[in-house]
Amino acid sequence: SPADEMMGSLCAQPPFDLKDPAIVDGGRTLFNQRCAGRCHGLDGRDGFDGPELVGKVYLDRVYGWAALITGRPGSAMPSWKGRLTDDEFWKLVAFMSWLGDQARKGSP
Repeated sequence: SPADEMMGSLCAQPPFDLKDPAIVDGGRTLFNQRCAGRCHGLDGRDGFDGPELVGKVYLDRVYGWAALITGRPGSAMPSWKGRLTDDEFWKLVAFMSWLGDQARKGSP
């Protein structure tokens, strides 16, 4: 089932360290290429059709992966399943998690 598949993916181990600055930076680059513009703003700031992601303490590995797999029902965000490789998914998750880490630290 789709729910079982999503849970299996959430339990999967990323192929690299999500806290590695090079991975986070790769996720930022991918985010700015694929998610910024009409939806979220550059680096997760100044959302347009999507919310600003800077300062959101709820952003973590599980939330990021689930949002990318399922999209956000009732919003403009589609599922990215089948549109990104697993590595691209994890890099985006790394960047989103980093944004959440910054928010939890109180960093701008």
